[in-house]
Amino acid sequence: MSQVVGSRRNPGANGAGNTPRILVVDDEPYMCDVCSRTLQRGGYAVVATSDPQAAARMLRGDERFDLLLTDIKMPAMSGLELAYIAREQDPTIAIIIMTGFATMENLQQSVQRGIADFLSKPFELEHLRLAVDQALHKRSILQDNVRLAAVERLLDSSQALSATLELAEVADTLLRVSLEQTNFRAGFVVLMAEPQAPLTIVPSLAGGTLFPAGHALIERAFREQQPQLADGEQICQVDGAALGQALALPLRAQGKINGVLLLCDDHASMLRPGVLESVSLLANHAGAALRNASLYGELDKAYQRAQELDRLKSEFISIASHELRTPLSIVLGYTMMVRDQSENEKRLYLERVMDSAQRIKDIVDDMVSLRHLDTGETELAPDQVVIQELIRNAIERVRPGADERRQTITLDMPDQPLLFVCDHEKVLLILGHLLTNAVRFTPPKGAIEIRARLRPSGPIDSGGSRIIPASQPTSALPWVVVEVQDTGIGIPESELPRIFDRFYQVADSLTRDHGGIGLGLALVRELVSALGGAVWVASQAGQGSTFAVALPYRQPVAGTPQQ
Repeated sequence: MSQVVGSRRNPGANGAGNTPRILVVDDEPYMCDVCSRTLQRGGYAVVATSDPQAAARMLRGDERFDLLLTDIKMPAMSGLELAYIAREQDPTIAIIIMTGFATMENLQQSVQRGIADFLSKPFELEHLRLAVDQALHKRSILQDNVRLAAVERLLDSSQALSATLELAEVADTLLRVSLEQTNFRAGFVVLMAEPQAPLTIVPSLAGGTLFPAGHALIERAFREQQPQLADGEQICQVDGAALGQALALPLRAQGKINGVLLLCDDHASMLRPGVLESVSLLANHAGAALRNASLYGELDKAYQRAQELDRLKSEFISIASHELRTPLSIVLGYTMMVRDQSENEKRLYLERVMDSAQRIKDIVDDMVSLRHLDTGETELAPDQVVIQELIRNAIERVRPGADERRQTITLDMPDQPLLFVCDHEKVLLILGHLLTNAVRFTPPKGAIEIRARLRPSGPIDSGGSRIIPASQPTSALPWVVVEVQDTGIGIPESELPRIFDRFYQVADSLTRDHGGIGLGLALVRELVSALGGAVWVASQAGQGSTFAVALPYRQPVAGTPQQ
């Protein structure tokens, strides 16, 4: 689809006070009163009326409002008409429409009027407050853009075109510069969304109306890829006056047409010598600027979508973990009480219930830990730890599962205690996840070996494996390196770059035989990074895996607590 941005040489004025002023209009006094009281409690200055004619007089008068909140269906004047008056007086005013008839036609007309939001009655007061806050924020951004455009007028035309990557601002700048250089009365920029796409023109609110001859002129410029002139036909209408002279210039980027600049006037002098040459030169700059702005817009939308998905994921983790913790505590508590009073087969069943509930609790704890890392709420608590003791504690936690699968766990560690300063709980959590993975993905009667060593300072020797985080950690301190090697199913080489991603699992989630939701290794990566270390994996499908963690070796000093 194509888009038309229109403009005339009549800059609008805007103004803002310290306290946002809101005009509320609804033919039902009750709605006026409810909305006014709600917004006044929010700290806004509110003027309310049930008479749209009175509202129109206020908008046309000396009073200035930051936001118009109006019903769409009123006897004397519709809310859309009132919005049009408000927009004429202040192009940056925020407008919110209230209606009990949310039809597609109303939505389309509201979009054409530049409506900030659309509230369907009945609505909650919290939704009203949120819509007002967002609309006023958008107005503030729009006012900033208007002020920026005023500053850009002082720059050279080519610099102005390259000064922004916002598509609408580039089009507005192109129109402004074109009109200043040619003295044309009105102009349009037609943007083609896709090459060879059917040309669709969206009428501009600010630049008048295009007649069929104007559409034909634009299409001809696209088709013939050459400047097109018109003289004597009605091309467009501005302020009730039909303009019959026009110049349509194709805009190119990398040899392809991505738009058309259409300039209109009502005097033959518009084609005075030098006009075509100067505007053509400007069009050459504009094509590249519009293409860059279009690409940036697509990238920005993709980034915003990614941010929104990340926000929703974080919000889901927060809500899910909060809602699961309480019932899990109840299940575990009562099950433990009944188990202690039971014997034989009944006790065995309750043990299995507790194991399953504990697995859910571990998943919830992982989700909470990751969220705390994301939000910066995680705090490190350094104390004196002995790596051998931490490893033995972690083994004891996975021992029941390993014994059930008849797996052997062996240790290869220094005889002397390897004492250093680190966060006891974080290291224990890292080791627990690595050992849990080793037990889970190693077949019955398999072997697991844990090795611990003190290695020299400097770059980490990972044996050619990809280190996480990607940048090589640098430390003037030696490294405490712990390796967990198993004889499990291994990891295909193609999967290794993603093994530490959140929610990623090598096996298909619908067919895999192993538990977990893909958060363990992601949590290991984040915790190791927070501790200033690194993690890596060496693996081949069918031949087992070796996960390694390197942590800075900080020797204890006087006053360091001992764990």
